[in-house]
Formats: sequence, C-alpha cells, structure tokens
Amino acid sequence: MIGIIGAIDYELNYFFQHMIIARTEIIADKTFYIGKIKNHNVVIVKSGIGKVNASITTTILIDRFDARLIINTGVAGGLAPVEVGDIIIAKGISYFDVSLTEIDDVPYGQMGTDPLVVNISAENLEKCKNIFDKLGYKYLIGNLVSGDKFVTKKRDLAKIQKQVAGVLGVEMEGMAIALTAYKFNRPFVSIRGVSDIIDTPDQPKNYREVVKSVASKTSQFVLDFLEVVDE
Repeated sequence: MIGIIGAIDYELNYFFQHMIIARTEIIADKTFYIGKIKNHNVVIVKSGIGKVNASITTTILIDRFDARLIINTGVAGGLAPVEVGDIIIAKGISYFDVSLTEIDDVPYGQMGTDPLVVNISAENLEKCKNIFDKLGYKYLIGNLVSGDKFVTKKRDLAKIQKQVAGVLGVEMEGMAIALTAYKFNRPFVSIRGVSDIIDTPDQPKNYREVVKSVASKTSQFVLDFLEVVDE
C-alpha cells in the first residue's frame, strides 16, 4: 500500500479522476480514500495544513494502513532564482521554526536528538529525476524547510539557511511527514510545485492564482512515480 498525502483539496483532486475508490474511512478528522490507481493499491488523504495535522496523518497511514511508502505532494513557496511553476524534488527536509539553542547544544532547526535534516533515499531520488526528465517539467533538486507559518519574508529563513545549505522552498507539512516516516523506518518522497516566490510583490495573490495548475503538475508526477515503485 502506498500513502499519498496533500494538505489541501487542490493538491489531491487530480488523483480522484484516476482512482477507483473501494472504501473510505474517517479517523480523527481525516478521510482516507482506499482504492487503486492503475492497479496500484493506494490510500489518499488530505492532512490539513501544518505540522501537527501532517504527523497525525502520516502516523495513521503507517499504523492503520501499513503504508510502505509515503508520498507528499503539493505546493511550496520558492526562493529566487526558483520560479513559479518549477518543481522541487526534496533532497532533504528540515524545520525552519524550531530552536532549542538557548537550552541545548544543538543547531537551530534541530529538535533534540532528532535529525536536523531527513533525506530521501538515493534510489527514490534517482527515480524522481528520471520521471521528471520524461515529463519534460523544469525541476530542481534541493532542500525544503517546513514550519507553521506562510512565509513572505526571506529574513524568516535566515537562521535555518546558516545550518542547511541549498534551501529552495518553504512549506508547512513536509518535515513532519518526513520525520514520522523516518521514525517508522518507511521511505518517503516529497515533491512540491512552486506556487509563489517569497518576498515578492503580491505573493499571496499570486499563490491563489496558480495553486491549482501547479498542484496538477505534481500530481501527474505521482501517477508516473507509481509505475516505478514496489508496493
């Protein structure tokens, strides 16, 4: 079984056009759609926005549905020179809003003994690259950072950028999903389309205008990725 997580409806609606839904289950406030896409067993769920929602959802996918792979798909804010419509393959994911530096000898962004960065496997990274090359989408490989804030100012990321190099985008769920998968020893993939550029005029307005089209591109990637993974 493969678990597919998006935070909002736009990030998941495309899948339902291709899915045969066998049943649904409501757990907590999450609706899990169980069925098949191209003969692959999948569970699709809208986590809701933010790290708490994301970690709850990922835990249920693994514990209740025994998801062997977690795919996080959706949108993110980009950092120039990233452009709207680009796709980011997350090489690794970190928090940008975690700090224990006043009480513990750990770098900014690290929560206790948890890893500062959770990385995708080299095997899955290579599969992602091959699929995007086939689709012809413009993509970049780098790090994402997550936090419970819609970021509009570069200064909000200055501290984490001193600890984590190559940050290309910012979102609100990825690290919670990646870290939960890591703790359960399950592989994960996080693919984000760039819906807005941080610290640019009309950033929130631009997000609202393109979020649907950008999310459909990441969804198409997931459909192709299902063809090259083992369940």
